[in-house]
Amino acid sequence: MGIINYILRKIIENSKYNIFNICPMYFLDSYPNKFEVVKEQIVENDFFGEKQKKVYMELFASAQRHYYTFGKLAKLWKYKKCTYYNIQTDLCMNNLNIFPESQKITLMHFNKKYVFRLTDLINIWITGLTKNISLSPHPRYPINPYINKPFRKHHLFLIYFKLLDSTISIPLLIQKFFKLEFNLSNFEFEMYTELKEYVIENYIKESSDTTILFEIVNMLESLRIHLNYVYIDMRLPRRCIKIVINTIKPFLKDYFYGKHSYNPLKKEICLSTAINGLKCLFSREPTFGTLVYFNINDISLENEEPNENNEEPNENNEEPIEPNEELIEADEMDLDEL
Repeated sequence: MGIINYILRKIIENSKYNIFNICPMYFLDSYPNKFEVVKEQIVENDFFGEKQKKVYMELFASAQRHYYTFGKLAKLWKYKKCTYYNIQTDLCMNNLNIFPESQKITLMHFNKKYVFRLTDLINIWITGLTKNISLSPHPRYPINPYINKPFRKHHLFLIYFKLLDSTISIPLLIQKFFKLEFNLSNFEFEMYTELKEYVIENYIKESSDTTILFEIVNMLESLRIHLNYVYIDMRLPRRCIKIVINTIKPFLKDYFYGKHSYNPLKKEICLSTAINGLKCLFSREPTFGTLVYFNINDISLENEEPNENNEEPNENNEEPIEPNEELIEADEMDLDEL
């Protein structure tokens, strides 16, 4: 028997009303949601008169008051019995004692009390909401970094109301999440366009060099007509691949925005910027990304581990190439041609 049903039965037995007339209230715990039961079986029940509905609602309201009182008492008892997690610093290793109470919050999670700095929780929250799988948004609840378990909805309400009482600015994503009652499905549905922008940023930042190199090769292949069929030689040694990635990575970011952004203006401008930047790069260095550019004659020797006594390669070739902005402006493309 559920607690609410037990309380309700005791109230009914001690009430002034005839038990036979209010016996339907005995079956409240037969349904998973008590509020849905009250709505469907009492409020919207055409077989009950107004007086009978009023009696049922008075009994249910009285049971709810007792239920929440016991719940609050249990929460206070549990909170006092819980011990603090042994941590004296925030996530940036700053002592928590140097921050005012308005910038900190204590949360009870899995029978332990954790003291967090609000700015740390904002960063954790944004990280969870902007999670991605490849280039698709996949928002998640923020995770307690000390035990690697997600916070619950009541934790998010506590954090949000604490932020309202502080002087800290609340990010727009968190505000939108709050307005949607912290429902992840509704949040993803309503904010998919904005989340896509974060996904592109995270994908570029978090992907491995191998993944980025694969995306660069795909980008050059898709833009081969605009770039006069340039390519990256996959036989390059690792040190040269690193230079190629660091040089072309900024253009890859613009290319992703141009292909995957849902902002039409941003999509058009970013794609044009990526193409113009790459054209400028390969017009200055037509052999960039090839064995000729890095002066490599014997690939087998280059792939061997370098000896400590060997001289380092030419430093001029190890610096990422910065595209000339004047050449980019001179080589502006007409957006209608894309």
